[in-house]
Amino acid sequence: MSENHIKIDQILFLALFLVFNTSFSQTTKVVDSLIAILKTNTLSKKERSKSLSLLAFNHQDLDTALFLAQQSLKIATEIKDPLLQGNALEEISHVERRLGNNSKSFEASLEALKIYESLKLIEHQSASYAQLASNYISDKEYKLAILYLKKSLSIYNNSDNLSNYTIATLNLGEAYRLAGHLDSATTCFQKAIKLNDQVKNELISGYSLGNLGMVYAAQNKFGIAKKSLDTAILTLEKLGDLYSTSIYLAELGEIYSKQKKPILAEKKYLEAITMAEEAGLKEQIRDFSAILRSFYEEKQVYEKALLYQKMFQTYQDSLVNKENIQKIEQLKSSYEIDKRESKIALLNTINTNQKFAVVSLIVGIIALFLFVYLLYRINKKIKKTNIILSDQKEIITKREQEKALLLRELNHRVKNNLQMISSLLNLQSHELTGHPAKDAIVSGKYRVEALSLVHRKLYQEGVDTKIMMKEYLEELVLGLFHGYDAKFNPYFDITNIGIHIDVAIPLALIINELVTNSLKYAYKKIKHPTLKVIVLKDFEDYLHIQIIDNGIGFDIQKSRENNSFGIKLITSLVEQLEGEIKLKDSKGTHWDINLKIT
Repeated sequence: MSENHIKIDQILFLALFLVFNTSFSQTTKVVDSLIAILKTNTLSKKERSKSLSLLAFNHQDLDTALFLAQQSLKIATEIKDPLLQGNALEEISHVERRLGNNSKSFEASLEALKIYESLKLIEHQSASYAQLASNYISDKEYKLAILYLKKSLSIYNNSDNLSNYTIATLNLGEAYRLAGHLDSATTCFQKAIKLNDQVKNELISGYSLGNLGMVYAAQNKFGIAKKSLDTAILTLEKLGDLYSTSIYLAELGEIYSKQKKPILAEKKYLEAITMAEEAGLKEQIRDFSAILRSFYEEKQVYEKALLYQKMFQTYQDSLVNKENIQKIEQLKSSYEIDKRESKIALLNTINTNQKFAVVSLIVGIIALFLFVYLLYRINKKIKKTNIILSDQKEIITKREQEKALLLRELNHRVKNNLQMISSLLNLQSHELTGHPAKDAIVSGKYRVEALSLVHRKLYQEGVDTKIMMKEYLEELVLGLFHGYDAKFNPYFDITNIGIHIDVAIPLALIINELVTNSLKYAYKKIKHPTLKVIVLKDFEDYLHIQIIDNGIGFDIQKSRENNSFGIKLITSLVEQLEGEIKLKDSKGTHWDINLKIT
């Protein structure tokens, strides 16, 4: 189930408004009270905007909360109150993120941050940094998320607001957890729990315990993990936080699955996805449906597996698309450009004032005036030239960004399509149990998965055409070992270099065929099987590859006489890379291959 591990990418929340140490029933009373206040006709527009924003924050229905926050922003814009605009934009960002609309959330966060920077409201800027960190986490850009959270924590560390400091510490721990830095995450969560002894906020307690439970689960400390998660679920469900409760329920399902308790695991998964559907949480529905698809596929309940596969694809296609990615990147660039333009405008103003001072001093001195005039003309020409060069550079940069985005999206789409084909082949192979065609279907599945792995690496690592060979080949071989239920571990000696996709794909297929052949046929009556995968850079342009097993040996002549497709495929791919392949004499099978990689 590890490939579908739950993505808690939105536990981060706005510290600016986090003052709820009330229960769910108290929150309901607050909502009812605010609705009653808004029905009166005595409120000023400023008071109405404030009340709408506060009501949006407390309202349990996300669609209603979004509408209220938008109305608050509309009134704040009418009365030209920038602080109220910033508050409303923060709330819009918060709700849009929970609805799975990350591009809209990002846009609102940046607009709020610009307002707070113009008003020089430091603590408000800190809250926006935390919200931007949430957006970066949604994009899996964990380094940037940690950077913005450290900025937020630094600001709160110098303030008297212990509650905000505690929340920033909790958020930083969650970013560390998602980035895989479990020790740093544990330190932050434990610190947040200790600080909360003074703050006494139930939500902070629930989030800290829940996230700490997830760290323990990742470390296989299942007993203490379940205890922390159960306490967090009781706390947050009582407060009406369906979003976080659903995530922690699914994490409990993961623990029960690892403990081989399928009935309990299924129960928790179904509770989680039902709760996510009730709350309209698109990303969580997508993630939980992927988990259930794998769960039922492992249990050979293929009808349910297919049902949840379709649900996953529906929500995946609605959440990930090129338009959203482009919009987010444009917003990021726009924010940085606006900041630079403000600095340039300030410098231009200073420069203009200096020119006026110089002109006042040189009036009447004709010779000096002519000299300055010539300098001015030269300077003007230089500026025009610089503007032309700047425009050309901007066009080139924009085209390169668009090219990278399109290529990344292409890799993503190819990966999705190949994964769908692999799933269909897998389902078909189960239907052909005992049939001679099953082996061909399974072999085809692993070849498709080898191709899919290339495109998944390109998409995840954000590169155009190269992937790191060591991690890629190890993951490929370990996947085959898992698929064939091998009871021993392979030995790896692989140089960690970047290889082009044109080399990665045929290399993956060659190793896939040779390792598959060993796993299927080599180890009959072998008590202590071994398999070595050695890939070293021999010369500047060549890879030296060795696949060695201690099995019963391989008769290549017999294989050719049987017209083996695998041998034909390997030979063709080696020739494609201008290489050579030899079968060395040894106890077992020893393939020796040289491939040209440039």
